Amino acid sequence: MAVTTYPLVFSFRDVIVGNGFVAHVAASGRVILTDEGDGDIWMFGVQPGGVAGGGRERSQAFYEFKKNYRSVLFDIAIESSTYEALESAISSFYSEINHTHLEMWTEAVQAVRAGKLSLPDLRSENADLFPSKIEIRRLDCRDASCNDNSFDEIRKAA
Repeated sequence: MAVTTYPLVFSFRDVIVGNGFVAHVAASGRVILTDEGDGDIWMFGVQPGGVAGGGRERSQAFYEFKKNYRSVLFDIAIESSTYEALESAISSFYSEINHTHLEMWTEAVQAVRAGKLSLPDLRSENADLFPSKIEIRRLDCRDASCNDNSFDEIRKAA
């Protein structure tokens, strides 16, 4: 069966509660979405590279990917005794690049740009203007802001 690979970018915002501290984690990253041709849909992290999620439908793959991503953040929070340890561990996790998936993602972006690959029901984002990045900041109740609230987003990379 033929496997089709789509390049995606994501934007996640999470509040992570640690042992005596709270952090706001804002991440933009890259993933590949694969349609295995047998009914299985998978999302594999490019950056961060150590996350995957799958299911029988794309929405389930999105959900499982995000759940597994947050699970890593929660595990880091459990293991971190200070905010500084949490910040360092999350930065380290996020800096992991899966080079095999990066190559697949880059090829798929080129296919989208050449008009050979399409996911018409997802909004497009210019991949060159959407770099992978992470911002982590300690939250204090005095600094809390409704501006920290946002919806997660998944878009096709173009």
